[in-house]
Amino acid sequence: MKGTYTVKIRNNTVAFTLRIERNITIIRGDSATGKTTFIDMLVSHERFGPQSGVRVQSEKDCHVLTDFDWADRLPAIRNSIIFVDEGNRFVSTREFAQAIQGTDNYYVLVTRKSLYQLPYSVNAVLRLKTTTSKFDITYVKSYPMYTHLDEPDDLLQRTESILTEDSNSGYEMFAEMARRYGIQCDSAEGKSNILLRLRQAEGTRMLVVADGAAFGAEMDKVYAFCQLHPGKVWLYLPESFEWLILKSGVLGERRTPRDILADPASFIDSREFLSWEQFFTRLLMELTDETYMQYNKHHLNPFYLQPGNVYRILETMAEP
Repeated sequence: MKGTYTVKIRNNTVAFTLRIERNITIIRGDSATGKTTFIDMLVSHERFGPQSGVRVQSEKDCHVLTDFDWADRLPAIRNSIIFVDEGNRFVSTREFAQAIQGTDNYYVLVTRKSLYQLPYSVNAVLRLKTTTSKFDITYVKSYPMYTHLDEPDDLLQRTESILTEDSNSGYEMFAEMARRYGIQCDSAEGKSNILLRLRQAEGTRMLVVADGAAFGAEMDKVYAFCQLHPGKVWLYLPESFEWLILKSGVLGERRTPRDILADPASFIDSREFLSWEQFFTRLLMELTDETYMQYNKHHLNPFYLQPGNVYRILETMAEP
């Protein structure tokens, strides 16, 4: 399943609007923000159709899974948008995370918990948008966009340290940038360690770089830390390091996939890729296979560390 979909659910008293562009979407919110209401409306529509008084506008069929029958129903559902309400214990299990891999469905998970078993995007965490209308309820992205930096050159001159998610090729690039600015670069050795490293370096002016496409579960606590330390911690969360390379154009015009970068959702099939980071890694490897630019995720080809390419990637970090 590919693409972006708008789902509208309404009855005579309330209407919900969701825009879904990834295979995993998380809906957050406190009690009484309507999360359970729209799930109950979907359940009613699924059971009773038009007689329920609920109207569902969606290009794809919508289904609701529960603790009672999820494992039996899921294998039979195809090319659909699947909703799960909070309180269903299976949604945070390894079994569920494994079961949705390779399926051609999108999943909308209503939960206030961080689901560490699933690689969902920072940009796929939605919250209730406050409006003046009690009838129309819209959910929007919970966090600010961190896919670009304002004046990255100026920021790196003021920063004391860069912290990267891992120690692979992305780390090698940012370590080279750090060397040029005379600052330190460290690896957190995994996204789950970033908050710990921030706490250990509390008070340090630090730029944190991680793959936004799979950072959703970590974001809540990291974002809260940043809010408590304004002017000390900056986040840069591109889709992935591979996405950043592709966007920079260092591969040349012929190999730069402008159409995909402009609308990734139309090209990324949920059956093949659980996260967009996986897609961009494969795409970059395929585009550079058997060339002098051949990409290796574990060790960065010296081509990318050439001064001109490092500069182009730094420039790209400023692009929205």
